[in-house]
Amino acid sequence: MAHDPSDPDFCEPHEHPARSGSAIPDRAFRGAVQLFKALGDEQRLRTLELLSNGEACGSEIAATLDEPLSTVSHRMKLLEGVELVRRRREGRHVYFELADGHVLRLVRDALEHVMEE
Repeated sequence: MAHDPSDPDFCEPHEHPARSGSAIPDRAFRGAVQLFKALGDEQRLRTLELLSNGEACGSEIAATLDEPLSTVSHRMKLLEGVELVRRRREGRHVYFELADGHVLRLVRDALEHVMEE
């Protein structure tokens, strides 16, 4: 879309010097995009919010969200793949938890942000 010179909301690009590039490596941006893609699904976000209250067994997650265990299992593999959750096995039970405090803050901040008035 071309810039309309009569539009008072935008200035011309030549009116400002270019900023220096980011010091953050490209791989970090690619990883963050994958992370946000994983967060961009309501049920995945609901699952992470559930885990923000502490560790839960896969069958407990399925029962709480009223979903088949196979659906939850697939979701948890995806969330593990982008390092949002960790798993541990205890006998026949597989427990999941948020990977770290960054994930907890990310989930809580996102939900709090959209609930602001």
